[in-house]
Amino acid sequence: MTRQITTRDRLRYRFDATLARGTIGVIGWLGAVTVVVVLIGGFAVWLLGIRTDGQEPTGLIEGLWTNLGIALSPGALGSDVDWTWRLIALAVALAGIFVLSILIGIISSGIESRLDELRKGRTLVVEQGHTLILGWSPKLHQILSELEVANANQRNPCVVILADRDKVEMEDEVRARAGDGQRTRVICRSGSTSNAADLSLVRPEVAKSILVLLDESTGDPGVVKTVLALLSIDPALERLRVTAEFESQTSAAAIDRATHGRMGIVVSNDIIARVTAQVCRQSGLSLVFQELLDFDGDEIYLQEEPGLLGAAFGDALTAYEHSAVIGVRDAGGAVTLSPSFDRIFGEGDQVVAISADDDTVRLAGPVARVTTAGVASEPAIAPVQEQTLLIGWNSLGPTILGELDRYVSPGSSVRLLIDPTQLADPIELPELGNMAVDVVEMDTVDGVQLAAQVNRERYDQVIILCYRSGDVAADDARALLTLLQVRQATQQGGPNANVRLVTELLDVRDVELARVANPDDFVVSERLTSLVLAQLSENNELRGVFADLFDAEGVELVLVPAERYGLIGSESGFGDVVAAARERGHVAVGVRISSTAVDDGLGGWGVFVNPPKSRRFAFGDGDQILVLA
Repeated sequence: MTRQITTRDRLRYRFDATLARGTIGVIGWLGAVTVVVVLIGGFAVWLLGIRTDGQEPTGLIEGLWTNLGIALSPGALGSDVDWTWRLIALAVALAGIFVLSILIGIISSGIESRLDELRKGRTLVVEQGHTLILGWSPKLHQILSELEVANANQRNPCVVILADRDKVEMEDEVRARAGDGQRTRVICRSGSTSNAADLSLVRPEVAKSILVLLDESTGDPGVVKTVLALLSIDPALERLRVTAEFESQTSAAAIDRATHGRMGIVVSNDIIARVTAQVCRQSGLSLVFQELLDFDGDEIYLQEEPGLLGAAFGDALTAYEHSAVIGVRDAGGAVTLSPSFDRIFGEGDQVVAISADDDTVRLAGPVARVTTAGVASEPAIAPVQEQTLLIGWNSLGPTILGELDRYVSPGSSVRLLIDPTQLADPIELPELGNMAVDVVEMDTVDGVQLAAQVNRERYDQVIILCYRSGDVAADDARALLTLLQVRQATQQGGPNANVRLVTELLDVRDVELARVANPDDFVVSERLTSLVLAQLSENNELRGVFADLFDAEGVELVLVPAERYGLIGSESGFGDVVAAARERGHVAVGVRISSTAVDDGLGGWGVFVNPPKSRRFAFGDGDQILVLA
């Protein structure tokens, strides 16, 4: 049988609904109770003719005011005149105590609830022109460090982080890893990066740039969901400047097609593998890449220069005192590094240059016309058969082998030393056309076994990769121990006394620990990807530059003996070096002076990127010129 709804039920339902609205509803009811009590007390005093002051009967207005004072301050009871007034004042005071106690509890609870809300990171960010980072990864701290340098000339810079983590934990970790004197404010918010309501808290529509990080727990699907959530805000990406990190080329290509190439995309494994393949074949290049990718020192800039209209690319090479010209970005957005020297600058073309800052990319004077008709590019150096020793394995292994295979000639070989106990799954080798792979299973930190393998034959380069167990410290420690054993084996003489030795590390802080082993170069995986992400977040137009620079089929940075340009035994300004390289069809961007080579722990060894054109160098045997070729 259906229960009949009574008036009492309806009133109670309305009352409960009001309370459910939260603090405001409760305060409203308390206010109503106070008003009723004061009205009853005031009318009672007036109607009964009570003398609250012991002299004249109290009027209605004065009675209401006196009762309101007692309700708000129960300690201020009426004067000791008669029992009627005492009882009325006592009743009003008890009602006031009831109301005030509840009100104090509500205020305390509201403040505590607000503090909890702030700790949860669920409040709106009112910043504008901030850098927005979506997601959390080990790369975050390096990115924040680079953005701090990039924002050095900005007023009140701000970075906002949205991640599915506790806000207080994020702030504590950021604070612990940040250096002293940080100018950039870091604001953390908790929430899902693919949820539209959570995204609205960090206001992506007014952010200067948006960086989507790859989370190891969610992988590429998490990045794809976040990108789709951003596309729901700005489908054409006309307002949002987004850079996203992916693990696989497949996901990256799909998003690139969906966004019509308007979004910056970084495939971390590809970048690390390509740089490793280049660095292992020429020591010293890791510092060059670091110099170009970080914000401390020289970086790559794109700038339109009216003074170059009608001039050829070859003319621009010596036209800048403090910048090294390396390419052209046409009006359509296509980037070409080291184009034909006869390529003429037109309307909308931008010069691509290495410089200390965007305001230092300035012409030194009128552009001198250079005759390039007699310039004949040297033929590319033919690939040679190379023998590589690869120790350790992780997800980068197949890509590194694939990149090396594109550099070497047929008949080359790779000996792969792996410890099966450190691998969760069997290794999968890529299909290679120029290299044969010989897999040897062994304990890769056993000094005796390593020495036997290192001295078994001559190698052109030795690469040590970290195993990826999930424990960064343990993985780096194992790689460092392997490095020590290999270096000891090479120092005992034999065919590999001068072999190039490149080590991958996961944490840049472990580079200091590896100095004792004195390798030729380091590839710090997280740092390398972090630098590229930070650069693209500040300038998405650099994507085409990096794509060409890291591609084995495009131009690449090469250290060429200075004797090939006739510079040995003389002192020359860097402008003369650029002109001499231009006569050979090369674009010079730096020098490497062996006499100033100092082990800085990062493989620098006397490399100077983009020195002033007027700076003079005395070249001798062993010195090299850094060129794009």
